Amino acid sequence: MTNRKGSRMGGLGKLSDFGKISKPKQELEQETTSSLEKVDKKELEASPPGREQLEPEKLVNINVKITRTQHTWLSQTARTVRDNNNTPVAPSERVFPQHLIGIAIDLLQDTDINWSQIKNVEDLRQQLKL
Repeated sequence: MTNRKGSRMGGLGKLSDFGKISKPKQELEQETTSSLEKVDKKELEASPPGREQLEPEKLVNINVKITRTQHTWLSQTARTVRDNNNTPVAPSERVFPQHLIGIAIDLLQDTDINWSQIKNVEDLRQQLKL
């Protein structure tokens, strides 16, 4: 092993030197400010005035336990909806069980249920008259 400077850890230096800034703080602030200004200008030029670009909401996975009967119904219903199309449908527009679950959530959000009074699933079933 040699004692040359910079030969440690592939020339990365000492562990205690990590996080230290080699440039003066004022110089770094100027670079950061100028790069932010460039980004702001590019964003302003890219989007037409008065028009917000809406990004689709990010999808997340959930683990849901349902009965086999419910699973079968979801699958058959989604298949029926897909079969209702006489012409081919783009993959991104096809209906699958997860889409039906998302719509069920929308329906639940749209109801006039006082959620602060619901204590269990049976209360919810009664409110929905199921």
